[in-house]
Amino acid sequence: MSNAQPPIPARLAATVVILRDGPKGLETLIMRKNSRANFLGGFWVFPGGSVEEQDQADSEQQTLKNAAARETQEEAALTINPDDLVYISRWITPETAPKRFDTHFFLAPANSSDVIVDGGEIVDSDWVTPAEAIARQANKDIEMMPPTLVTFHGLQPFTNVAEAIRHFQDKKPWEFLPKANFADEQLVMLYPGDAGYELGDPDVVGVRHRCLLVDGCWEYMPLSSKPSEKAEDSKSMLLS
Repeated sequence: MSNAQPPIPARLAATVVILRDGPKGLETLIMRKNSRANFLGGFWVFPGGSVEEQDQADSEQQTLKNAAARETQEEAALTINPDDLVYISRWITPETAPKRFDTHFFLAPANSSDVIVDGGEIVDSDWVTPAEAIARQANKDIEMMPPTLVTFHGLQPFTNVAEAIRHFQDKKPWEFLPKANFADEQLVMLYPGDAGYELGDPDVVGVRHRCLLVDGCWEYMPLSSKPSEKAEDSKSMLLS
């Protein structure tokens, strides 16, 4: 008889990837959480949070969009139209985690660039290109969790908002239920498509689709056909 405990239920949440056509091309709003926050303190994130009673609608998708719009207003003082949101991905916290979320990611065009952080939960903000965000994280200038990093990789090929929105409108959203394990003492998050995903074993030979925690910094290996392919030479699963 197994003594394994059932996973903690994941709380429904929504995140908004707000895009603008900036002086450097396609730019995205990221925000730094207060270092004293109970969850992801000090990390840079997209606006978003848990669904609340006031967000409830006739469908789960509309409920999520309502939550996304409300959180954006509360955290960034930006008004977005829920009808403009484009559903791109779903991230469910690994079943072994003590605190879990079922987070749905949406894209939205910015109606304004005048961000005002609340000064409580959110203490800073910036508009960055996907390449800038990835480089800053790699240089340890900012901290991001894998869902944020993977999303930036998925946005890298696009030069403007219309191009990104058009691409994701025609794509089925990807679902990520990461499986956590260790490889060579490095924490690994395995994603669907990785050769080791079904078994939860990072040592299985084959294609790679995972994040590695190396020296305190996450590195993303997009879905590839061979284990030896470099991340920059392969396409993100979000784009396939």
